[in-house]
Amino acid sequence: MSATQSVVDFIHDTPAGKIPAEARENGRRALLDTIGVTLAGVDEPSARVVRSLVEREGGEGVATLLGTNVRAPLAAAALANGTAGHALDYDDVTANVTGHPSIPLMPAVLAVGESVGASGADVVAAFLVGFEVECKVGRAMGRSHYARGFHSTTTLGALGSAAAAVRLLRLDRGQTGNALGIASSMAGGLRANFGSMTKPLQAGNAARAGVVAALLAQEGFTGGDDILDGPFGFVRAFSPAEDGDIEQVGGFGDPWEVVSPGISVKKYPCCFVSHRAADATLALISEHGIGAEQVERVEVHLPNGQVSATGGVGPMIHPRPQTGLEGKFSMQYVVASALLDGEVKFPNFDDRAVARPAAQALLRRVEPMNDTQRHPAATTDQYTAVDIHTTDDRVLSRAVTEARGGPADPLSWDELLDKYRDCAARALPAEQVERSAQMLRDLEAVADIRELTATLATGTAVAPV
Repeated sequence: MSATQSVVDFIHDTPAGKIPAEARENGRRALLDTIGVTLAGVDEPSARVVRSLVEREGGEGVATLLGTNVRAPLAAAALANGTAGHALDYDDVTANVTGHPSIPLMPAVLAVGESVGASGADVVAAFLVGFEVECKVGRAMGRSHYARGFHSTTTLGALGSAAAAVRLLRLDRGQTGNALGIASSMAGGLRANFGSMTKPLQAGNAARAGVVAALLAQEGFTGGDDILDGPFGFVRAFSPAEDGDIEQVGGFGDPWEVVSPGISVKKYPCCFVSHRAADATLALISEHGIGAEQVERVEVHLPNGQVSATGGVGPMIHPRPQTGLEGKFSMQYVVASALLDGEVKFPNFDDRAVARPAAQALLRRVEPMNDTQRHPAATTDQYTAVDIHTTDDRVLSRAVTEARGGPADPLSWDELLDKYRDCAARALPAEQVERSAQMLRDLEAVADIRELTATLATGTAVAPV
């Protein structure tokens, strides 16, 4: 059986009732978190520009732009919500995508689900199917896909959102294969745009691509056969032949990716690779009561090879950030701002916060470096260790293996709901925040997803909790 056919069969042969309870719960958690960060991002510059374009272009308003009073065509709504949801870089991550799995999916399942009046249970199932497709294909891509500069959130996200959309539209097997083919040719995104408005746009475009692909396939539009397979298929095109392994596409639901390796929910609104450094820095502040004025310099130790001469992974792209967006991808700034403010929250990534003379001076004394051997404070080979050298000649060290919010140290439901309320309050009145939080917590009990989307729009009458 081809890899493409195995994906098609999985989409069609996986009834919601056979998805394990743990996977469904994790799906609800992911949707709660992703909708929250989308509401928080509604007023970000990138989200406002995309929303303005959507409003100017018009069209039949069938889907909600979260946190606004705007309705738009399905694909446009997916684009706008996906851009808003990634604008703050506060959305979840997972290993086999090497990026953000939920943000391409959530806008697609909400838009299509709203158009067909899908139940909450059907939306959760479609989300999980799309998540599984993203991750299992991502596993086959190998690490070189991301290393070559592709933004895998968007390449894999286009496939995942197409899988989720066709599931809700109940397309047949032939249409499903066509949708995957169409989405594969609409997939794209480059890491070179990290730190600019185009990074969140790429996430929105992945959601849009999946919706467009499914709608075209529904109308009889065709795509290539076995699009994942062969020398010119998706896997070989996006990964070198020696790295990408088409045989790795499979094993769907064994285990479900939302269970193992699981999802990392972001505690801080910045690139996830810097979260362990933030955890370590904040722990040292709490333990030793130090302030920025006592810091001579900071060494951030990462496993050998993670810091390259050309800038390295996400959080090393902007060693001297000048804007809030650049600050999200600066290990130096994340550590410096933690020391200055004693926390890492939304205000840390305001342009004015990054431009503070104190922040600019301190971040120049923060040095990410490769460890040629394991740091003495580390207990495993995967870690971030922070050494704070103080002005009175002390060296304060802390190593973190698993960032808070990761699969081994997940946020509780109460913590997730607190994050949701903090995010949603930036766009919605208090009664809608509470009502939507309750509905998302029990999403599979919602009879029609339009009951939820009504609570996620402004200017709507919503019954109090």
